Amino acid sequence: MILGIIGGGRAAWAFGSTWQRIGWRVSGVALRDGSSSPIARLLGVDRKSLDELAAESELILIAVNDAAIAELAVRIPETNAILFHPSGSMTSVRGGFSLHPLRALPLLGQPSDLRDALLVFEGEHREIAEHIAREAGARLAEVAPEMKALYHAGAVFGANYVAALLDIAEELMGEAGVRNVRGDLAALADSAVANWLANADAKRFTGPAARGDDDVVVRHVRLLRARPELGTIYELLAARIIAARK
Repeated sequence: MILGIIGGGRAAWAFGSTWQRIGWRVSGVALRDGSSSPIARLLGVDRKSLDELAAESELILIAVNDAAIAELAVRIPETNAILFHPSGSMTSVRGGFSLHPLRALPLLGQPSDLRDALLVFEGEHREIAEHIAREAGARLAEVAPEMKALYHAGAVFGANYVAALLDIAEELMGEAGVRNVRGDLAALADSAVANWLANADAKRFTGPAARGDDDVVVRHVRLLRARPELGTIYELLAARIIAARK
């Protein structure tokens, strides 16, 4: 299926790269005036206008920030192309669909492929989304329009906030004099994820809250009183783990 792309960020790069890997054609890329995104050069296609994409594409990917999706959808001329976007929180536009990759997407120019990703679908034309997922070597799930915001909140916890917690861990260890641990923290997180995958009961958690070492938890909370926002995060997460023991 011939794909026209609007946008020059990570999602545009992921879909464009996947499209070319499976041997489908990208008709071109439309970017806002003044954009310096190198995506057209990276994909080896021309920059096109919205009119050109509407005339030359079977599908048009609107890969821009969430706030701009609806406005851009209105600006696309009448077309036979089906519109879709990769937002996890916004619903579909103009009778098309949304297809959100449940994956942290690499930067432009870095290897990027949707193979083995879970693509979460909402909207019309499920058979086209299934075809895309099948050809890309991905999997498909479906979410109802009214549940997209809740689904996306879960995705944020599973990705963005994990990265934020690693930032906090690196900061605290650095203040304790243990530095240059980014790779070690990533390995620690990987081991925690592996344990979470292997166990469905309370054993999916490790650490003092999971072991019942309440004195250690209290000591940590006291140490973090100087930064109450971190203390609050710590207490809330500890309470969730403690509740799983009961």
